[in-house]
Amino acid sequence: MADDRARGTARDRGYDSAWQRVRSAFVAAHPVCCVEGCGQPTTDVDHIVSVRDRPDLRLVWSNLRPMCHRHHSQRTRRDQGGPKG
Repeated sequence: MADDRARGTARDRGYDSAWQRVRSAFVAAHPVCCVEGCGQPTTDVDHIVSVRDRPDLRLVWSNLRPMCHRHHSQRTRRDQGGPKG
């Protein structure tokens, strides 16, 4: 899709080896999705304030929250104006 190409690669968006180290440590410290009542394992680490808006916060733990893939996908769709579902 054209939209995906316009976003650039994950590395272009700040998801480099430094991010992978922070992400791994964060998931180890927060193994359960933060959505109340979910209880699923953390698979995704969400930036509370987007990397696009605040690249200086991309590796700051206080700007991260643990989520299962389903909840992270829902949040991403909502925040980026995608289809509901």
